[in-house]
Amino acid sequence: MMKTINKIREITGQVSQKHVGAYAAQSAYFFVLSMIPIILLLLAIIQYTPVTKADVMTAVVNLFPETNMQDFMVGIVNEVYNQSKTVIPITAIVALWSAGKGVLAVSTGLNCAYELRETRNYVFLRIRASIYTILFIAAIVMALVLSVFGNNISIFIYHKIPFLAETTDMIMRLRTVISFVVMTGISLLVYHFLPNRKLPFRDLILGSIFCSLGWLVISFVFSMYLTIFKGFSGLYGSMTAIILVMLWLYFCMYVMLLGGLINCIWVDAKRDILEKD
Repeated sequence: MMKTINKIREITGQVSQKHVGAYAAQSAYFFVLSMIPIILLLLAIIQYTPVTKADVMTAVVNLFPETNMQDFMVGIVNEVYNQSKTVIPITAIVALWSAGKGVLAVSTGLNCAYELRETRNYVFLRIRASIYTILFIAAIVMALVLSVFGNNISIFIYHKIPFLAETTDMIMRLRTVISFVVMTGISLLVYHFLPNRKLPFRDLILGSIFCSLGWLVISFVFSMYLTIFKGFSGLYGSMTAIILVMLWLYFCMYVMLLGGLINCIWVDAKRDILEKD
């Protein structure tokens, strides 16, 4: 029991020492900064499909009923459909650059947790960050779709696309398991490849499970909040949607970096035991 308490104290003591909060805030900021270009890019691509602006507006209204998020999304849809189609390459570049900075912040935070200096080429890091951006965006979108906005999406499909209702219902019942498995896999890849030190996957399982469970709990709390309340609309006004997404991302990035710290402590503890033997 005392060993567990001491380990918890060790982790909490290293959180401030390793600047976990600062790196979490930095990565969350750049990911939020990249989200608007990503949404713009997706909407711009949709214009080349049979889906009309009216269809997109209907989906937005049904998915985000009477919330600041609805006003935010409607504004973006109007902006995209009123702009030139040259927005696609520009938004793609901005999205990759911004989200890539977020991945670099996570990489730096993990290096700090492992007490490592970055020795790899910056160009290589930027290219790799762009690749991992896709993984992070997939994880963020999956968490938002399944955990945070899952209830609204399920209701929308039930009323508008009834033949998919049964499949959607099955996915929603299994969403916790699906999210957990996918997030654990992504966390393992992040903890293995991002730091300037490659640890065996077996030594990363504990932190990956912690990260996955943390994301699920945080997403569930925000989902309940969005279902019950309308957010800080009186305080933040039209910025409510961005503030909520940034808060959610900050806590998720915080948990991910904590998972890296747990892996580091676990590896050090194993090494100490082997040295004593």
